[in-house]
This record gives sequence, C-alpha cells and structure tokens, in this order.
Amino acid sequence: FMTEHAAVVFVFFFLAEYASIVIMCILTSILFLGGYLLGFDYVYFFDSINYIFAYLFNIEWITSNEYFKLRELLTSSAVDGLLYSLALGIKSSMMVFTFIWVRASFPRIRFDQLMSFCWTVLLPILFAFIILVPCLLHIFGIYFINISLF
Repeated sequence: FMTEHAAVVFVFFFLAEYASIVIMCILTSILFLGGYLLGFDYVYFFDSINYIFAYLFNIEWITSNEYFKLRELLTSSAVDGLLYSLALGIKSSMMVFTFIWVRASFPRIRFDQLMSFCWTVLLPILFAFIILVPCLLHIFGIYFINISLF
C-alpha cells in the first residue's frame, strides 16, 4: 500500500476502501440504529393528521371510500418495503457522512500508537468491565432467567 501505483490500481484501492466504509456503516445502522425500523407508526401518523383536518374543517372525508383506499395503499407491502429501504438508506447515509467527517477531521494514528493504546488502555478496561458488570448485576439482583447456565 505504501508503493506508488498507476491510476487504475489507485482507483481500485480507494474504491475498496470506500466500499468497506459503506458496508461498515450499513452493518452499524442495522445492528445499532434499528435497521429498517422507522421509529414511529406512519399509518397512525396518517390517521392522526386526517382526524385533525377532519375536526378543524368539518370534513367527512374519513368515512369516504377514498380514505379507505388510500389507507389500504399505505398499509400495502410495497409501500412498507419502500419506506423500510428508505429508512435504512437514510440511516446508512448519515453514518457514512459521520464516518467520513470524523476521518477527515482527526489526524491519522500510527499503527504502533493504536496497538499501544489497545494494550495499555482498552484491554484493562475490558477486564474491569468483565469483572464489574456481573458484580453489579449480582448486587442489584438482576438475574437473566432466559439464559440457561447448566
């Protein structure tokens, strides 16, 4: 990687690097940000807006056939798939933006500094958490009944 490459090889290096960034961000948004879940029920939101407009303007549209056709369209699997993929795309795009922003803002860390940080800081913190968390769970009486230990 430290050698000088021609244009095509250089492009493939950076294409692979940014593809790995995108895949990491997609996996992060699936595992930690809820994946395709929207965070709210959009059909309930649609119904609430319609009830508010019907109350304010005295519209009998809620009992009409067009309302039920539109509500049936909103609850179809095609609209669900579109909204879920849009939600995952937006979350992943925000993660990619944040990843590239942080990468461009902070200086690069050398590998020896990173390894030293991992061995001297992160590994002792990991061992402390491995001991501390079960002790706290035992002190406060939090037991997981769905995990079979025997």
